[in-house]
Amino acid sequence: MRRPLLLSAALAAAVLVAYLPALRASFVWNDDTYLTSNPTLDGASGLATIWTDTRANEQYYPLVFTSFWVEKRLWGLAPFGYHLVNVLLHLGSALLLWRLLARLGVAGGWFAAGVFALHPLCVESVAWVTERKNTLSLLLSLAAALAFFAAADAREAAAERRSRRRAAAEPPWYRRAAALYAAALACFVLALFAKTTASLLAPALLVIVWWRSGRLRWADARAAAPFLAIGAALAWQTAWLERTMVQASGPEWSLGLPGRIVLAGRTTLFYAAKMLWPTDLAFIYRRWTVDPAAATQWLPAALAVAALVAAYLLRGRLGRGPLAVALLFGGVLFPAMGFFNVYAMRYSYVADHFAYQAVAVFAAGVAGGLAWLLAGRTPAVRRAALGAAAVVLAALGTLSFNEARQYRDADTLWQATLARSPDCFMCEANYGFSLYSRGRVAEAIEHFERSLRIKPDNVPALLNLARVEEDRGRFAEAIARLEAARAVDPADTTVLVNLGTDLTKAGRYDDAVAAYRDALLRPSTDEYLAHNGLGVALIRLGRGDDAVREFREALRLKPDYWAARANLEQALARLSLPN
Repeated sequence: MRRPLLLSAALAAAVLVAYLPALRASFVWNDDTYLTSNPTLDGASGLATIWTDTRANEQYYPLVFTSFWVEKRLWGLAPFGYHLVNVLLHLGSALLLWRLLARLGVAGGWFAAGVFALHPLCVESVAWVTERKNTLSLLLSLAAALAFFAAADAREAAAERRSRRRAAAEPPWYRRAAALYAAALACFVLALFAKTTASLLAPALLVIVWWRSGRLRWADARAAAPFLAIGAALAWQTAWLERTMVQASGPEWSLGLPGRIVLAGRTTLFYAAKMLWPTDLAFIYRRWTVDPAAATQWLPAALAVAALVAAYLLRGRLGRGPLAVALLFGGVLFPAMGFFNVYAMRYSYVADHFAYQAVAVFAAGVAGGLAWLLAGRTPAVRRAALGAAAVVLAALGTLSFNEARQYRDADTLWQATLARSPDCFMCEANYGFSLYSRGRVAEAIEHFERSLRIKPDNVPALLNLARVEEDRGRFAEAIARLEAARAVDPADTTVLVNLGTDLTKAGRYDDAVAAYRDALLRPSTDEYLAHNGLGVALIRLGRGDDAVREFREALRLKPDYWAARANLEQALARLSLPN
């Protein structure tokens, strides 16, 4: 008992040291919409909205926002607490991975936990508060897997007792199969409410069952069936919301099936390479050009298929382990391969946080494989391997420490990313916005223009430049920028709402009404803004009754929206109608 505690303490100390820069960091990109400027984190009504309204936040991950809601009660908006929770969740996942591998009989579990805990590819998920989705979901997924296999072992033990017809004391209720299975299902559902990529746990459980026994029985399928059904339902909902509410649709995803297969091969090879040699990591990577007509672009997909076939053909000699690892690795990466529309792929097809769960599979596979190779070796060889393992963990921890430093603040993050991805148009646009928000207008404009030079059909840069023109009172120029953005993406509701606002300020009320109505044809988290803006344009046109209806709808969607409340009161006063 003492040795596991010492090893756990050593791992905890290593993780805390590696992530010390993150603990000192502030908030960065997207932390405002998820946390610092998120109205659903205020009051009991906000907590209810988190769970009952799938459109209340950018993504319907209510457990994540509930964790933020609780923390906001505890320490307000002090960044340290949120970063510490993320680090502790990550550490918890590493310890659960170790425990799960021990239950499954995989040697080298502590080394696997160390590789996962200290691998720099995990830094983005841990140091970026917005990625609470990953750290919380994986912890609960691993807890679910551990309980699932504990329940399976409990069922086998109970069956053995019955077969021997021996009187034996029943284990405590919490160690019985039914209670453990219920705990596994509960943890799984909570993991889905943190991030629906947890739905992949269900097929992963079946792969592990096959790896353990060499076969799948109907009993195994029945045990996994509720996980499969619930996971598929919530995954479908997330995919639908991603396409509609998050607006992950348009020309950026017009790849066709051949293009998506090419992309899947390249993303898989990219992540495998970064796990083996984790250098040149970036917050946002260059967006590749996918061309299935180029024969060389099929090579990564062919290599991935060849590796899978080789693991299958060699299973008699190498065992089922390599094939199981390959299936698990590809399975957890599947949502990030490009077969599904993910909004972030507008900027890059790959991201470190897409591979967070896959790092755990990679670490388990490497540790298990090394343990298999070292079995039966001389003590001297095994000691040398332990020394090498310590060097690897120290190197990974050092790399993670350096990666975590770039999350100190938004400017540091964008500067570090641009140093590694100089043609990142999104980084230029975001860094420019950071400068603009602090009054450094001339510098900001330079970055916006540079973003457009990198990618002329660049909606974020066009939006930012339109804001610059609007703030200067040059509404015609702002409208021109927004019209250019609409030509790129006619379904972007942010563009349409901003266009309606500037058209109203320019006195083009009929055109503003048309822009707002166009925005309302598409589901969006900005719907309340469109209703309020439409009401303002209608007031200018003298259509007070119609405007009141729009203001009331805006307030129905967002009861605490003060602008709509003020506009409604003014409209009712003009019409002399009762409030």
